[in-house]
Amino acid sequence: MIAASAWRLILDEPQSGGVNMAVDAALVTSVESGSSSTPVLRIYGWSEPTVSIGRYQDAAALEGRGLPVVRRVTGGRAVIHAAELTYSIVSPSEHPLFREGIIGAYRVISNCIIGALGKAGVKADLAAAVKKTTPGEKAKAACFYSPSRYEVTVGNRKLVGSAQRRFRTAFLQHGSILFTVDRGLHEAVFGQQAASELMDRMTGLSEHADIDITDFSNTLVRGFESGLCAEFTPSRLSEAEEYIKTGLLAGGDGVAVDAA
Repeated sequence: MIAASAWRLILDEPQSGGVNMAVDAALVTSVESGSSSTPVLRIYGWSEPTVSIGRYQDAAALEGRGLPVVRRVTGGRAVIHAAELTYSIVSPSEHPLFREGIIGAYRVISNCIIGALGKAGVKADLAAAVKKTTPGEKAKAACFYSPSRYEVTVGNRKLVGSAQRRFRTAFLQHGSILFTVDRGLHEAVFGQQAASELMDRMTGLSEHADIDITDFSNTLVRGFESGLCAEFTPSRLSEAEEYIKTGLLAGGDGVAVDAA
């Protein structure tokens, strides 16, 4: 039997997009700098509908759509955060569970989420190989347009959208577990045609289970506890992490961390 390993557990109330991204960045900076070596599971929500974009994505293309836009420290495409539960995992890269790189970590984390969904009575699957973009096809701006390998789907529709970034000695993966999908918000941000396509490709947990966000948050913790063989200790940001977060927020666009 594998011995349980020590993890921090941070359960945050819904906060603004800027704060949420700054907290995730502060946590990975703490591990990357050597200030902390204990992996972290953080679960949180959003105080208002917000668009997050990948670290290389053009923010100007999504401005003026009626929603705040924040930049993630990770890559990937745009996500509308509204009725969802968001998770983040921060860990040393050499943690025994995460030594197989980006894809290996995706698989481990997604299996934890699938385990939690199973406890809620939802049959979910890991996405297989990603369909390649055909010549001349315009890249889609929305994360939920297609699943990446080992992302979580239900009935061939994407339920969880995740993004990961590896640093020298640490990594961060965070992702959105949708509860409901608001077509109006997607039309406002991506346009009617793109929103129509997205509705066929994404799904929310409320379509498949009668469970509220609070109950599923507890179920999700149990899924990670089992899948990671983790012994969670309730936690919050350290004084050093709070200092990093405050500095990032004071920088305006300061939700990115240059630790690569």
